[in-house]
Amino acid sequence: MIPRAECEGSQREVLTHATTFDDALDIIYRTVGCTDIGKKPVLMYKLSTATTKVNPISLASQADWDGCLDEVTAAEGKKKVNVNILVTEQYLLSLRTKLGIKSGVPAKSKGSKNRIPILDLEHAQSGEDDFDDGLGIMEKERNWIQQLQAKYTKCQLCGPTKSCKIDISGNHHNLSNNQLRAWAHSLAVGTHNVTLVTPPHDGLFSMFFKNSHGPAPSTSAPPGPFPSFAPYLAMNSMNPYGFMPPWGMHFPGNPTTPITPTPVPQPRSSPAPGPSKLAAAFASSDPPDMGMVNPYPEITDFLHELDGYQPKRHLLDYIDKFNDLDFYNIDEIGNLKTPQVLVDTAGISLGNATYILTQVKAEMKRVDRARRLTA
Repeated sequence: MIPRAECEGSQREVLTHATTFDDALDIIYRTVGCTDIGKKPVLMYKLSTATTKVNPISLASQADWDGCLDEVTAAEGKKKVNVNILVTEQYLLSLRTKLGIKSGVPAKSKGSKNRIPILDLEHAQSGEDDFDDGLGIMEKERNWIQQLQAKYTKCQLCGPTKSCKIDISGNHHNLSNNQLRAWAHSLAVGTHNVTLVTPPHDGLFSMFFKNSHGPAPSTSAPPGPFPSFAPYLAMNSMNPYGFMPPWGMHFPGNPTTPITPTPVPQPRSSPAPGPSKLAAAFASSDPPDMGMVNPYPEITDFLHELDGYQPKRHLLDYIDKFNDLDFYNIDEIGNLKTPQVLVDTAGISLGNATYILTQVKAEMKRVDRARRLTA
């Protein structure tokens, strides 16, 4: 749904996953009516399934467009999801004024006695911008993302390639790109009570605001002390980061003296799994690279994110089942040929098994695409 300057309301346009970002911009600008205008609007988007408390997300780059498509894929169950493209009231009013279009839209902001200032749309570099100097907002978002990544990539358990935030129960949660962007946007626009420590109070971050009497399932490490450190078992003294497990361990073929740093608080969990779980943690769809951390999200983290979009599916109930089957990263189930395998082995309903496998394959494609772009 795209707003139009020539009339109130929005117009429906059909964009598919095959639509490129440049083509999407052409369609949006044509629908808004600003194709021939030097100053383009700052675009945001919001899914039709999002609540009013969820902040809109910037749509300013190819990465933003890819993130939007991924959100649509994750949110689509049995019904279609609309993407609402948002353009600020100030820009639409300025565009209507420039085009000589009369509209019933008031020239004052809601709840304000001040008239909305008209933007100079003739010059793309006029120094003015809508949405609280929108280009400045995007720059602020990028700066906040950098600060968030700097703060939350220091976890010795999860490694420097993952942004990890620990909840009040001591569980580790890997922050997704969508979570980082939403958090950075809230910081950029000055959302009340949002800081580098406290994320926005919405569905994407519900795991940090739940009141529980015991620790919830970890979103970055499966139960037990050993699987959490599967990546470290592949790293000897020549590994690039020099990490060691948080307690002394003896490994065959590596008769070094155990090193015992300050213990890291661990969530209470079931007894440590046996060697089979250590082997399963290495499973990956990529050729094994013993010096690299698995690039794909952990299943627990991924199910938490899907649960925010489809709470009626109760996907969090399956976390323990995947752990019992020694499935920890999404690529380990992404290689399954049919959903029926999950039905037979994990007791998951056919509908949920189909949904999970579809979302896993889509996320793996997104991760692979991002890795190719940064290679």
